[in-house]
Amino acid sequence: MNIQAKELSLKLLRHLQLGLVVTSIFLLPACTADKNGAGSPDRVVEQYLLALENKDESLLVQLLPHGSSIAGKIKIKVDKFGGYKIQDRRIVYNKPKPVLWNAEIRGFYVDRAGMRQQFNDSIAIGYENKGQVKLYGGRWYLLLD
Repeated sequence: MNIQAKELSLKLLRHLQLGLVVTSIFLLPACTADKNGAGSPDRVVEQYLLALENKDESLLVQLLPHGSSIAGKIKIKVDKFGGYKIQDRRIVYNKPKPVLWNAEIRGFYVDRAGMRQQFNDSIAIGYENKGQVKLYGGRWYLLLD
């Protein structure tokens, strides 16, 4: 191999290495995907109701964005609605912004005395895109004031 071909091969190799480094920097957020939140607003609502039915505060915490410190509000929700199987669910979304949805959840549950009780709750669901590129599409989170 002559000197020019060798230099060209080394240049090409350096460009490929640089390209791999740059690509890995942009794809790193996708590899460290956030485990909190959910992939869709419907999934946030499903997990929220499941957490209430099972009185699972840790599942509610997993629906929150990182850094949320509202343990008291989670406890209030669980104390108020927790432990009941919510039946005949109806969910209506209000979408004031593409990244902020409100879910009105209606249904009923049977309390410990065997009486049918109305279930009416409202939650906010927000979308956050954590990545630099579109390959990582972001997550939907439960937002409690």
